[in-house]
Amino acid sequence: MPDALPARSKHPALRVCRIEQFDAKGRGTGPTDTGGRLAVPYTIPGEVVEVEKLRRQEGRLRRVLEPSPVRIEPACAHFGVCGGCAWQHIDYAAQRQFKLDQIRERLSALDLCPEEESLCLEPSPPYAYRNRMDFIWWHDGRFGLRERGKWFSVVDLHECRLLPEEVMHTALEVNRRARALGLPFRDAKRQTPGLRYLVVRRGIFTGDLMVNFVSDPMDLPASLWEGLEGVTSVYQLVNDNLENDLSDGIPARLWGNPSYQERILDRIFEVGPRSFFQPNPAVAEKMAAYVRDRVNHRERRGGLLDLYCGIGLFSVCLADLFDHVTGVENNPEAVHWARINAAGLPISFVADDAETWLASPRREFDTLLVDPPRTGLPPRVIQAVLGQLFPNIVYVSCNPGRGLEDIAALAPHYRLHSARLFDQFPQTPHVELIAFLVRRN
Repeated sequence: MPDALPARSKHPALRVCRIEQFDAKGRGTGPTDTGGRLAVPYTIPGEVVEVEKLRRQEGRLRRVLEPSPVRIEPACAHFGVCGGCAWQHIDYAAQRQFKLDQIRERLSALDLCPEEESLCLEPSPPYAYRNRMDFIWWHDGRFGLRERGKWFSVVDLHECRLLPEEVMHTALEVNRRARALGLPFRDAKRQTPGLRYLVVRRGIFTGDLMVNFVSDPMDLPASLWEGLEGVTSVYQLVNDNLENDLSDGIPARLWGNPSYQERILDRIFEVGPRSFFQPNPAVAEKMAAYVRDRVNHRERRGGLLDLYCGIGLFSVCLADLFDHVTGVENNPEAVHWARINAAGLPISFVADDAETWLASPRREFDTLLVDPPRTGLPPRVIQAVLGQLFPNIVYVSCNPGRGLEDIAALAPHYRLHSARLFDQFPQTPHVELIAFLVRRN
């Protein structure tokens, strides 16, 4: 029987809550002294906390009455307000264990068990690991990231521990120059145009630095970027739609190289201004090496079909292990960069939808690799995969909760051979999964 909760506060909105577990958003959840349950950000299982009850069964942490032994002092002064991090208050070794335990529980709930190896998690540098950040320019001059849970409020940042220090320094210097020049910032409420976002992108293994200005149509002076150390490419992403708030637009190169470079497993990747690339290159390299190792254990390696291939990370890193490789991606711009990255390799890329591509028999491929978005594989794609019955499937998932549901849907025809987790996102509850499936006889 759990220990009794301490006496509740006399304040009618306050509750005492014993945190039992994390929810899918990384919030601690547990029962209160009034009999209900609350989800409380910035708490840890095992803690007893005083919280202010908000709407929708969420609480705001007021005091930690009984702290967890893995609670630590956050590294960033903005933690608890900025929406970028959720777990800086947890020791990094404990973060990894919590993620591992959650996925193990999910595997058990879906009656999935890797046959060959016990589930483990590959770590990451806990800070300075991200290769991209989209900073917002707010209409009142604030510059930073959105406040947690408030799309209409921005935290004015002077540091971000997820980025390399020199990248954050560059972002702050660009903001200082924009303010000194008196450039306008977009006001979404009044629908007045101006600068919207500053997107900084870094080649972690190359040192390249791309700076993207997302703005309404406007002239940008070169003094915004001239003399910035390490900058190799500058773009303006023009967004003239006053109704949306995307950190994207039509690219116009203002200065420097057409792309920035990243190196994974000794291969150079050209990354365009709008291209998706794995946000943690140090862990992306571990992921590519793991897939190579698993594929090397296969006796038959004829053809590889890489669905949702993006700019070709896995296609390029695996090309020498297969007789032929085809990457399928529905974004023509991504396919453009994939073809550049695969120059000289026996890889073909197709700009098409995954479901459409699988509508025809694909018997020339014995291995299917899928790396879908967070929403996972659409039901029709799952059915198309089951209709093809590839001998081997590699499933790469940035949302294991959804990815494991897809793997369970494939289970009538595929067994889960092995799986591993990769911590792409320290200081957050998110984790990456790579699973190997083998067709049942």
